[in-house]
Amino acid sequence: MKAKPQYLENDSFWRLSDASLRYIISDCHASMEANPNNPKCIHGRGNYADQINDAATILTWRRDLDGRIGRYIQ
Repeated sequence: MKAKPQYLENDSFWRLSDASLRYIISDCHASMEANPNNPKCIHGRGNYADQINDAATILTWRRDLDGRIGRYIQ
C-alpha cells in the first residue's frame, strides 16, 4: 500500500471531501489569476500555490489508492 506523503503544510486537508479539495484548487487558482502580484500567491505560510499542491497531492493519493483497492476486489 502506498504510504501517505511525508509532510503537507495543510494537514487538515486529509479530513476534507474530494469536492472540498477541488473547490480549494479552483478558488486559489482564481485568486492567483485575479491578483498575480499578491504576495500570498507564492510566499509565506498557507500561500495559494502550497494549498493547490497539497489538495492535488491528496486527490492523487486517493485516486491511486482507489485504483489499487479496485484491482483486488475484482
